[in-house]
Amino acid sequence: MCGSITGSSARPLSRRALLSGLAAGSLVLISGCADNPQLGRSQLILVDDGQLSEMGVAAWRDIRRQERVSTNSAHNRRIRRIGERIVSASGLEDRYDWEYAVFENEQVNAFALPGGKIGFNTGLIELARSDDEIAAVMGHEVAHVSSRHSAERVSQNMLSELGLSVAQLGLGSAGVTPEAAALLGAGVQVGILLPYSRRQEYEADRLGLRYSAGADYDPRAALTFWQSMAARNKGGRPAEFLSTHPADENRIAALQAELRAMGA
Repeated sequence: MCGSITGSSARPLSRRALLSGLAAGSLVLISGCADNPQLGRSQLILVDDGQLSEMGVAAWRDIRRQERVSTNSAHNRRIRRIGERIVSASGLEDRYDWEYAVFENEQVNAFALPGGKIGFNTGLIELARSDDEIAAVMGHEVAHVSSRHSAERVSQNMLSELGLSVAQLGLGSAGVTPEAAALLGAGVQVGILLPYSRRQEYEADRLGLRYSAGADYDPRAALTFWQSMAARNKGGRPAEFLSTHPADENRIAALQAELRAMGA
């Protein structure tokens, strides 16, 4: 979902592309692991949240210039109304200058940027059958922001790039071919970065259900939305171990388990 839900949108709506750009930029490094009570774990955070938010705002401006922003007043009011309720339920309404936009794009996608910028494609709005389903997606996106997932991914990418540079220097001195070095990069991507992204997706799903319920939407709508997505994606998604997002059936099973835990 980093973001994006499907990860298959046009270039400016790709969370992967955004994070790659952030990681390549000039970042203020900080040190240490931060405990995140709502996730029940510690996070490695190496970047300054203020600068990351500034970069998110800059990316937001670029997206709005490059994509066709919808002038459909009903769509825009709907996304803003639902977004404001979800953000209020998350307790982050005063932390960022929240903005919402609808983009004329048939891809079923939504995204959240550091700094509280939320975008929804018309393709997703048309697939959703109710405000409750929109709220499920909105809760997921807001959860990525509240969980500091962007900062965590950038930190991971920075460390992996540093580690690869050191390892490749060692491979070169040992006479290992460039092809072998390239395979090392693929191994890190599949074995570390992508599975961790799936963990973040499950976390955003779990918190998103609670934000949706806290905003007086029906959290069970997350199931019907993802069932629609599963039907739409059937036969068209990569194997889960090569994807930044959980397989639809695994995501649905995790949502069902969380809803039972919530008594919903």
